[in-house]
Amino acid sequence: MSKTKYSFDEFKLMYESTEKVTDRRLQTNRWNYTICTAIMISVFGVIKFSVTKVPFFYLGLLEAVVLCGIAILFCCLWIGQIKDFKTLNYAKFEVLTEMAPHLEYDLEFPDIFTPYCPFDKEWEKLKKAKALQEEGKTNFIALKSSNIEYYVPKAFIALFVSIIIITGLFILPYKDKFNEQKNIKVKTSISSQIKDK
Repeated sequence: MSKTKYSFDEFKLMYESTEKVTDRRLQTNRWNYTICTAIMISVFGVIKFSVTKVPFFYLGLLEAVVLCGIAILFCCLWIGQIKDFKTLNYAKFEVLTEMAPHLEYDLEFPDIFTPYCPFDKEWEKLKKAKALQEEGKTNFIALKSSNIEYYVPKAFIALFVSIIIITGLFILPYKDKFNEQKNIKVKTSISSQIKDK
């Protein structure tokens, strides 16, 4: 009794869809990085504005803290997206690995090709090179460098948390100092206008 054979075209289609998932993940990472950078620039702009415009001091800092909070939630979503894309890719490669030994390359002359099982052989070589590790709670094995992708959103989270802490500990206590600097500038401006007249 012969084994079930699968079409090479179907295998190729599955492989192409796996590549598209990887491309989509990288594109999503670039997009999320751009959004976080824009939020960071906005936060610094709001803080600068609130420090120079004393009447809007508390409102501006509150807005900066709220923006940072939203950005932290966004970064958590970003980490979730990375995990989902990686899980999807892992499942697709599992299917490809299972299909590989049962491929039929030529329907006119069946069984003239012996499957090489490249994914299994590649996996064995990666194990020998100790380039694999188990990924967190999902318990699937991946390249060691693949976890680096998580560092960017985690770094943004640390940055946004730092801004919230700095705002609370260092900027808020100096409201009077900013107010004094504003008054000095106003007095200097008024006295220079009087001297000009």
